[in-house]
Amino acid sequence: MTSSEPQRSNLAIWLVLLGVALSVILGMTAGARVGAIGIGVVLVVCAIFRAVLDSPVGLVIRTRTVDIVLYGATAVLIGILAVATPSI
Repeated sequence: MTSSEPQRSNLAIWLVLLGVALSVILGMTAGARVGAIGIGVVLVVCAIFRAVLDSPVGLVIRTRTVDIVLYGATAVLIGILAVATPSI
């Protein structure tokens, strides 16, 4: 059996999953602010993966430009909320 679609690597989605897991662990041990900043960093990495890689598995949802803008904007908003919220 041969597939007409080229084999894509799952490495990007595994690295993102690892980053989310580390952010959750940081959030539970070091505080919610650190965990939220970690999630923001993971979203920036998602935007970089989407910009650089051809079609990273699990990160392709819309067009490349829309994905990059949405990942970046969400990262900025989560970062601002993590720093600006006084109670976490």
